[in-house]
Amino acid sequence: YSNVYADAHKWQYTGSTVKGNQWAPDIIYNTTMKKWCLYMSLNGDNWCSSIVLFTSDRPDGGWQYVGPVVYSGFQGKYEHVGYAAADDYKHTDLEKAIGKVDKLPARYDVGNKWGDYWPNCIDPCVFYDAEGKLWMSYGSWSGGIFIFELDEATGLRDYSVEYPSECSTANDYLTCTSDPYFGRKIAGGCYVSGEASYIQRIGKYYYLFMSYGGLSAVGEYFAVGY
Repeated sequence: YSNVYADAHKWQYTGSTVKGNQWAPDIIYNTTMKKWCLYMSLNGDNWCSSIVLFTSDRPDGGWQYVGPVVYSGFQGKYEHVGYAAADDYKHTDLEKAIGKVDKLPARYDVGNKWGDYWPNCIDPCVFYDAEGKLWMSYGSWSGGIFIFELDEATGLRDYSVEYPSECSTANDYLTCTSDPYFGRKIAGGCYVSGEASYIQRIGKYYYLFMSYGGLSAVGEYFAVGY
């Protein structure tokens, strides 16, 4: 697996296109790279989504594509634009993040129940913590909102940081608050409303903002803070 210049469009579900499926960009100036970094959702049906990174010397572009940061939907059930369903996880960075595996780990082998357990990888929010570490929160409805550390030198995932599997009981993935691939779960899950996480440090506290309600044009959305 090579993250650089990976074709995220090939990961989308068959029939999906880039046009109309680029959502919820977040832009931050990376002080290590000395680049503006734009994180963008590339949505696909059946959770075949990813979050990708672009960089630029200016906040108004032009933007240069770098590659995907995280993937969702690798349950080996649905065809992709550029890949067959079988062993589709091999076209992601799963093994780079959790180590070599002989087959898809059972925790992700959930077929059409993916959204009960794991996130749809859209709606990124990237921010620095008080120690200068770079983080990304992401996710939408489905399995909830997750967060992991990024590598300040690349803007991509920091593969040196490991996340243990933490579930209330063995194999009860609905209760997992930490996952080796998706990182720490900080909100939502089980299709509880909540998306578009935004985290900001103000003083000594971190504030999490999220949108709740339904995807509707009649005023059903509202924002809350934690």
